[in-house]
Amino acid sequence: MRLASIGLFACSAMLCMTAANASPPISNELMLPFSGKVSSYISPNDTGGGIPTIGRGKLLGVACADVNRAGADVRVVMSLTPGEEPAGYSGVLATSQNITPGTVHIRVPDLPELAQHTVRVKVYVVDAHGTHTCDAGRVRII
Repeated sequence: MRLASIGLFACSAMLCMTAANASPPISNELMLPFSGKVSSYISPNDTGGGIPTIGRGKLLGVACADVNRAGADVRVVMSLTPGEEPAGYSGVLATSQNITPGTVHIRVPDLPELAQHTVRVKVYVVDAHGTHTCDAGRVRII
């Protein structure tokens, strides 16, 4: 029982340190939660919490510690969630991005086909050590 308590404390401390290292949101920016590198992680909005909404062309920030790696190639992919009405494609690459310590800031693509769809947002970081992902969860584009 004590080992479980120590593990929970260590995990909580690591998440707090990661959140503290993320850049604060830019004015009028929606920030998505950090989930770490494990791609099977279930973010809070997958377990009954509300799915945040954002408009096309608006700013979105994703906390991801791996974006700080020197020389890393950072890409943000927004994939339609299963069960969504077809939009002509299964996902889009956000091309307008800015990286600050611990956070990648993007502008949601202003594509009419994305309106009224829920997407899963993932950050892919490729560097000399391999590929790392941060799963930011889902967001509804309005």
